[in-house]
Amino acid sequence: MKKTIFKLSFLLLLVLALKAVYSASTLEQLRYFMLPMIPFIELFSQTTFQWIPEVGYSSPLHIVIEKSCAGGNFFIICFAFLSFKMWKFQPFLQFLFRIFLVGICSYFIMIFANTARIVSAIKLTEWKVTETFIDPKTAHLALGCILYILILLFMNHFISSNYAKVQTT
Repeated sequence: MKKTIFKLSFLLLLVLALKAVYSASTLEQLRYFMLPMIPFIELFSQTTFQWIPEVGYSSPLHIVIEKSCAGGNFFIICFAFLSFKMWKFQPFLQFLFRIFLVGICSYFIMIFANTARIVSAIKLTEWKVTETFIDPKTAHLALGCILYILILLFMNHFISSNYAKVQTT
């Protein structure tokens, strides 16, 4: 029971620390956190992005990828979700190693999810009919929420179905 409480406390403190660090981070500090997304966004949106200090990554189409678009909150949610989903399946030393792996996996999932969100938002603004039904900023936020939730649901399904297979064999 003490090991369970210790693991849960450790995870909770780690997630809270990640959130505190992310919230206190400046745009310049997040530059390299966002950098891996840029080539994918450029590829799918067929535009280029350039780093502009105190602005973020900017394109000639006046699209700016800045702190709120960095994906840090999704990374923290994804990390917390995966960590709490898997915390009880191993001893503490394996747990620490898996937390490290979960952090790496969460980062790559965040790159995929955030790239999909940004590219989808760019493509959505290209459809002029969209503006007649919904404000572009609201559409961008709604699209992000929907994509993030769908990705988390997919991950939950994938983990749960694989865990069920392990339990039956």
